[in-house]
Amino acid sequence: MAIQKIDVGSRADWLKLRAHDVTASAAGALFGVHPYVSAYGLYALKSGLNAEDAEESQAMRRGRLLEPVAVQLLREERPDWKVLHNSGPKQFYMRDSELRIGATPDVLVQCPQRGKGVIQVKNIEPRVFREKWQGGSSKGEIEIPLWIVIQAIVEARLCKADFACVTPMVVSYGVNMPILDIPLHDGIWNKLVEKVGAFWNENVAKGVAPPADYAQDGELIASMYAQADGSTIDLSGDNRIMEILAQRAVLKAREADGNAAEKARKMLDAEILHKLGNATVADLGNGVTVSAPTTHRNAYEVKAGSYRAVKVKGFKLPPGPGAKPTEDAA
Repeated sequence: MAIQKIDVGSRADWLKLRAHDVTASAAGALFGVHPYVSAYGLYALKSGLNAEDAEESQAMRRGRLLEPVAVQLLREERPDWKVLHNSGPKQFYMRDSELRIGATPDVLVQCPQRGKGVIQVKNIEPRVFREKWQGGSSKGEIEIPLWIVIQAIVEARLCKADFACVTPMVVSYGVNMPILDIPLHDGIWNKLVEKVGAFWNENVAKGVAPPADYAQDGELIASMYAQADGSTIDLSGDNRIMEILAQRAVLKAREADGNAAEKARKMLDAEILHKLGNATVADLGNGVTVSAPTTHRNAYEVKAGSYRAVKVKGFKLPPGPGAKPTEDAA
């Protein structure tokens, strides 16, 4: 392992450092267990199809502001630990330049009994903690999400730590912050190294994207192909898109009846948009077309912006019980 410890400097410098690596916070995407990042989303980011937002999100701001509170609680709960909060002008980034794996640990500690440790700080809403960590019950046994386990293992490896913990700080009427051990499984690390190597060598280097998760990647795809260019592509030989249109037609009919089918239909629209790319129209043959022009929205109660709505013409489901017209309105 060729591990480097690099002073971060500004947020812009930090983003540049992260761009070259699969970072601990996103590594779970390669296992398909990350709630916010898919393997496709990670590929889009690392291949340059998408850029990491230079602006701090509201969730990131919340975490940054509350993290010092969690560190203070940690010091009170473990007074025998020497605690180093990795933030501010002395913040550092750890990376293995050969494996291209990186991490920005939240906290490093020195325990008299256990040695060096890495501590992840998570600021979690009570409802999310109950649903995602306690199986839906406030009295349920705590189970650490796998993507966080993977993150901790990466941080521990890069920092050469003896142990790792996560401290989920749950703020409601009071503050609850258990300190939870995370076992440092060699098997998970070895599998991650294998997956990261394949990601850089087989996906990014060769321009082969992992399959998109259209439930998770819909907004990403919409942003990547936000501007239609007016062109037409031929998808007449694409059997999958005809399957999509059939499923979509059924969902559209259910939406008209007031049923909750919109979310499922939007997943199909994301897959259609992925096939179109920046093309405005797809010709499917036999008079069937799919279009997704860019519509610009003026500022009112929301910011001005643009979006693409999928429209289908000429497609009808085979006649059957309860069949309804399926062509979109123009």
